Amino acid sequence: MNICKPAAALLLIIAGATAQAASLTLVPSAATVAPGGAFTVNLVLDATGTPGMHPGTFSGQILLDFNNTQLSYGGFVAASGVTFYLPPAGATNGNTQTVGFGFVKPGDVGTVGTFSFTALGAPGTLARLGLVDGDDFFGSSFVNNVPTDQRFTPIFTGAQVSIVPLPASLWLLGTAVGALGLRRRFRPTAG
Repeated sequence: MNICKPAAALLLIIAGATAQAASLTLVPSAATVAPGGAFTVNLVLDATGTPGMHPGTFSGQILLDFNNTQLSYGGFVAASGVTFYLPPAGATNGNTQTVGFGFVKPGDVGTVGTFSFTALGAPGTLARLGLVDGDDFFGSSFVNNVPTDQRFTPIFTGAQVSIVPLPASLWLLGTAVGALGLRRRFRPTAG
């Protein structure tokens, strides 16, 4: 009986059982936004399943991309306690704008920071935000520094936001409130 194949299969099962996952997710403040409307997108890290000690000290580098005819980038604000080892910087290639930065010291679970955007696209447009590791040269830029630098690769999840016109009911409500205000202003007073 060849014992190498069952032993190899057992090692793969053990490795799979002890594999640890992490995620980096974009969470928009709204699923829909009107043209010209401002919105934010949180960058959320869940590193509870990573190697190393917890709470850990994490670092990583990301790239965010989007169509700059649909969205205008307003900036990125790091969450309390999070710092940059590479400050946010942007680049444009045709209609694609990319924003990248390297961050240090987010918690095991929580918001790394918040992007701000303004919707530019026409009604009916679906604006997509892509998210990837900012340094694929060495495999993964993500590290838990406690107790020693232990690399991990999170699962990246982008986001999408629908650009939609304001509902007609809002226009009607605004007109009705304005008409009531004018009626009250010009109503004769009882004397």
